[in-house]
Amino acid sequence: MTQRMSPRGTASRQGGLYMTIPTAGSHVDLLQGILDTCGLPHERVLLIRTRPDVVLPSGCVVIDDFDTPNIQRWWKRGIDESVARGATAVAVLNDDLRIEADTLQRLHSELVTTGATVATPSRPGLRLGVHTRPLVPYEPVIWGCLWMVDATTDLRPDPRYVWWYGDNDLDIRARRDYSGIVSCDVVYEHHFPGVGTSKSPELIRQSDLDAATFQADYSRLLTLSRWHRRIFKS
Repeated sequence: MTQRMSPRGTASRQGGLYMTIPTAGSHVDLLQGILDTCGLPHERVLLIRTRPDVVLPSGCVVIDDFDTPNIQRWWKRGIDESVARGATAVAVLNDDLRIEADTLQRLHSELVTTGATVATPSRPGLRLGVHTRPLVPYEPVIWGCLWMVDATTDLRPDPRYVWWYGDNDLDIRARRDYSGIVSCDVVYEHHFPGVGTSKSPELIRQSDLDAATFQADYSRLLTLSRWHRRIFKS
C-alpha cells in the first residue's frame, strides 16, 4: 500500500518534539523514570491509558482508550493528538524502558540533520545512518519499543496490524515511500521485551494474524529476500 509523500522540513524549524506512551499501568516506576529523564515538559507527553482505574503521573496529557488492544491504534492516536497540539516530531516509547537524559534529543537531532522520516536506535549488525532503498534482502531497522517520526509527514502506523508486524510495515513504508530511517547510536534499556505478549493467548493469536497480514502485504518483497539469502548466503 503506497502512501502519498508529504512535504517535510518544518520539524527542523519549529522543534516541536512531543512523546507518546501507551500504558496499562504495569511499569509505574519505569514510566516515572522516563518522564523524569526525557527532558520534555509534561504537557508535551501524551499517555494513552489502556485500562481503566490506572493512576498516571500528573501533568501529562492522558487519553483513555479502553477498546480492544491495538498498539498501532494507540501509537497513531498519540501521534495525531500530539500533532493537534503543535508537534512536528513525536517519540513513541514503551513504558518499560530506561532512557538517558539525551536519548530523545539525539534521536531528534539525527532526524532533523539527516532529513529522515523516522529515527530509531541502531540494531546489532546494521550500519548507522539513513536506510532507504534497496529493501532486498529485507532487514528491519525500526525498534518498535523506541522510535521517532517526523510528524510533518503523513506516515502513521496502520491499525490493520494490531500487535506485532505493524512496526515492520511502518519500517518498509518509511524507506520505500518517504525519506528513510536513520539508525542512531543512543543509550536505552528495554526491560521486559515480549513478556506481556507471551502471557496473553489472545495477543499470541493476534500476532499470528498480523504475521499473515504482513505476508500478504509484502509477499513479493519477502520472497525476493529469501531468494537473495539463498543465492548470496546472507
